[in-house]
Amino acid sequence: MDIKEKLSHWQKEGLIDETTAEKILAYEHRQPIPTKIPLLLIIGLIFFSLAVFSFIAANWQAIPAALKIGLMLLLMWLFYGLGHLAQRKNFGWPHIFRLIGLAMFGAAIIVAVQSFHLPLSGSLIGWALFLAAIGHYFYWRHVAYAVVAFVFGIQVLMSSVVTMGWLEWIVFAAVALAWLYFSKDRLPAIFSWLLLFGTGLMLWAVADYDSRLWPIWTLFVLVALLFLVSPEKKKTLQPLYLLAGGALSLIYLSVRGSSLVVFDELNMIESVMLLFAGLAVLALCYFRVRPVSWVSALGTVGLLLYDSSAIGLAILTEAVALSYLAFNHRQNQPLGLGFVYFILVQVVLYFIYAWDRLDMSLFFLIGALLLFALSGIAWWFNRKKARVAS
Repeated sequence: MDIKEKLSHWQKEGLIDETTAEKILAYEHRQPIPTKIPLLLIIGLIFFSLAVFSFIAANWQAIPAALKIGLMLLLMWLFYGLGHLAQRKNFGWPHIFRLIGLAMFGAAIIVAVQSFHLPLSGSLIGWALFLAAIGHYFYWRHVAYAVVAFVFGIQVLMSSVVTMGWLEWIVFAAVALAWLYFSKDRLPAIFSWLLLFGTGLMLWAVADYDSRLWPIWTLFVLVALLFLVSPEKKKTLQPLYLLAGGALSLIYLSVRGSSLVVFDELNMIESVMLLFAGLAVLALCYFRVRPVSWVSALGTVGLLLYDSSAIGLAILTEAVALSYLAFNHRQNQPLGLGFVYFILVQVVLYFIYAWDRLDMSLFFLIGALLLFALSGIAWWFNRKKARVAS
């Protein structure tokens, strides 16, 4: 049904009058008509491209090195040109063409390294594509480039676990921080924050000081970002702190409860410093970003790790989970995240303390009873509030 038939149908139904229909029709006539590529032309281009690539692949070894690199660069600019043309003429997918051009850029680097037998560190290609993808994002502001940048940022961190030095670590942290600060969209801000958290974890390999508490220190340092970003970005990042804090508490609890030797080299001075850092985070967040103040409880982890039975960590996680549920319920905040965290805490505690003493049926029975109990408590609170409101 075209636009005229739709407007006529809406007029008959009494949804719009004749004047409105004429205005809509005039507006639609002024809109540019998108250019469509003929189907046969698309099929012909696909087969032509396959033929060209097959010819190149069959004669790849006989092609001189300089010609190989030039060919990759030519394909790169060809796809970038197609992307520019597609955007101007309103056909195809400009961002797909540019992503292929970015892939050709990486292929040109690989060909150059292989052809001239240059030394290649594990993160060189990752660095090149990481920076190029960030440049694409800031120039064209499309989420697809942010996804590519995030993937190759992770590749840089993973490939540099052994080789990364302080200079590379500082440059990566500065790039990730600039990406976070200047990002305008939600997903790129999340990606850049995750990369910043990854740089904190990399201190385990970069620094000479061996510590089991780097993840918590990283989370505490990243709290300072909440005082530097815009209010909209602050709302985007706040759940990440809660998710990271909950995940860290569960990891420390499960590892401490299942092993007696992992944390033998703990430093009492560092543990005490972490406690004071947690208190400082609590004081800062309570008045400015109160929802994030829950992560300050991780400041006690350094001291609680000295308890080989993990009772202290179990009490801490259980208390935080219940307090978070109670506080959010009183503030009429969503409880889904708190319920998931509480259930995960129970599962970890079962595996640590009760798994060898319970059979499978009793294990799931207790879990079900806990869920029913929580549901009953939530129902009772809601009923009590409803009576007060009425």
